Amino acid sequence: MSVDEVVRIFGVPERVELAEGIVVRRYVEEDIAPLVDVVNANLEHLKPWMPWAQEPQTVEQQLDWFREADRGWADGTNYVYGIFDADGRIIGGSGFHIRNGPGVLEIGYWLAADAVGKGIITRVTEALTAVAGGLDDVTRVEIHCDVGNVRSSAVPRRLGYTLVRTEPREIVAPGETGTHEIWSITV
Repeated sequence: MSVDEVVRIFGVPERVELAEGIVVRRYVEEDIAPLVDVVNANLEHLKPWMPWAQEPQTVEQQLDWFREADRGWADGTNYVYGIFDADGRIIGGSGFHIRNGPGVLEIGYWLAADAVGKGIITRVTEALTAVAGGLDDVTRVEIHCDVGNVRSSAVPRRLGYTLVRTEPREIVAPGETGTHEIWSITV
């Protein structure tokens, strides 16, 4: 693949429903103000691992992000989801990132502090791994996380992913060590 070649994946569902009323779905513009509220209420929780959560967010910033995310959906290059509880409240985010070459989807995720420890992100990641397995041209799913983020690395471990390597990475959030784990599963 040349550096100019863009990998595109199509057929990604806009909504995935899980048990207990958890819904993983594509953001819509009406989600942006509540998303800003959730992110800003959880900055201290998210700041160690999320470079985008270092400063309070504004609706205008998130609308710009949303428009870019929407373009990713349209051109098949990036898919971001909100994670919603049974009451329709945003409790986190996830998505498929297409940045690791042909046939590979990377799953990223975050949760609000009050949603951690309930198995939600494991169930979301399990469902998205299954979705990826049903997509044309996808052969592998990866999860990348800093070695210091033990909660994040527990997810792929629980789901049968294999730790294929660690590699140095620029530190972009205050909790990071500069070493990332790359977890992988064939789908």
